[in-house]
Amino acid sequence: MSPSPTHRLMHRVIAVLALATIGLLVWHRFGMERVIDLTTRPDVRRDVMDDRWMGGSSRVALERRGGTLTMRCQLARTIDWPACKYQFVISDTETGIDLSEFDAVTFDVSYRGPGRHALRMMVLNYEPGISKVENPMSQKVNELEFPVPASGTIRVPLNVLHTATWWIDYMKVPLEHTDMRLDNVTRVELLTGASSTAGEHVIELRSLRLHGKWITSRELYMGLMAAWILCAVSWPILTAVQLRRELGDTGRRLALLAEINAALQLEARELVEQANTDPLTGALNRQGLRAALMSTSSLLAPPMAVLFADIDHFKRINDGHGHDVGDAVLRDFAALIHGEIRANDKLVRWGGEEFLIVCPATGAEQARQLAEKLRAALHTGTWPAGLCVTASFGIAARAQDEDIGALIKRADGALYAAKAAGRDRVVVADAPVPPGAGWPMLSTGPQYD
Repeated sequence: MSPSPTHRLMHRVIAVLALATIGLLVWHRFGMERVIDLTTRPDVRRDVMDDRWMGGSSRVALERRGGTLTMRCQLARTIDWPACKYQFVISDTETGIDLSEFDAVTFDVSYRGPGRHALRMMVLNYEPGISKVENPMSQKVNELEFPVPASGTIRVPLNVLHTATWWIDYMKVPLEHTDMRLDNVTRVELLTGASSTAGEHVIELRSLRLHGKWITSRELYMGLMAAWILCAVSWPILTAVQLRRELGDTGRRLALLAEINAALQLEARELVEQANTDPLTGALNRQGLRAALMSTSSLLAPPMAVLFADIDHFKRINDGHGHDVGDAVLRDFAALIHGEIRANDKLVRWGGEEFLIVCPATGAEQARQLAEKLRAALHTGTWPAGLCVTASFGIAARAQDEDIGALIKRADGALYAAKAAGRDRVVVADAPVPPGAGWPMLSTGPQYD
């Protein structure tokens, strides 16, 4: 029996839709590029600032010559975190631009000055309910420091940015709002490195460009899913009309519909998993941890513990062996931890080379034993490029009624103690101080990592 006109039409639609899906996905992956040049865009305000507003004594001047912005910074180390910076103000209101689908930023820059040449990039994102228009420091600070050659173009992936820990502490941000976000960016800042040497630093910035896509991945996937769902819904309707006329071949058509629906459901599940998982390591991201905590409340029931693990000297690995080796180390590190922890433990990539392990039904001593087990496994593991990889661990066991944010902060403090004590060790945080036992030191101003 030859195919009915309805079948022939739907086959053509599916073929066209399949080709369009493949074409759009390939075009989105390798083309469809959108570039925003902050050094030339007319609605962006460009200026410089030094550290005198924080009590420092550095001095900065900006020279504009053609399309080049030259910052002359006389850096003075009279405060803990001296700095000079470029400011690219996109918006002075609560409405910025969405850079969530932008994947990289490039700098055409020259740097002259004493000591190590490094720059810090800060991307400020306005967060409704947290940020205030009149206080730029209330906007979420996503940051990264990177080395700079004497001259040339630098490409920095935006997905390596992380939410600044000092900003989380300064704003007392709840855990569920600490993930890195770039969906409402109001300004981009470029600062001298945190450990820059005192003296005159001359930075010539010829361009600062953001690279992304004209259509976001979410919009593309949702559009394709809508088209496939519309196709799947239209098919049974047209088939039912055809069946009333022909009364035949029902089984084959229903089987084909079931196959299409199953494929659509599988694609939807894969999209959900991608949203909650770090693509490099396979560990949960912060969004995935939030989803796990909200769906399984028993994860937080005492006794439970959290472990911070931070790869020692990871920056040296990246600088000395390249980002490909660094990525391989991160993947192998996550795989090793996955192989050692329990099925109900949660491994989260917290940011950069820092990982968080959530261990339900676990006390402080059990968590310490697990950390020592992981530390020993790192020593015996086989690593890319013949590297020896170690890690520092910070542990905190949750007290009764303790806020999860306070628990993570204690574990983070233990991690810093482990690194300060020489790295490649395990430190367990002290039990929390009962309410009313003392007052913590309060920060009176912004800090820089």
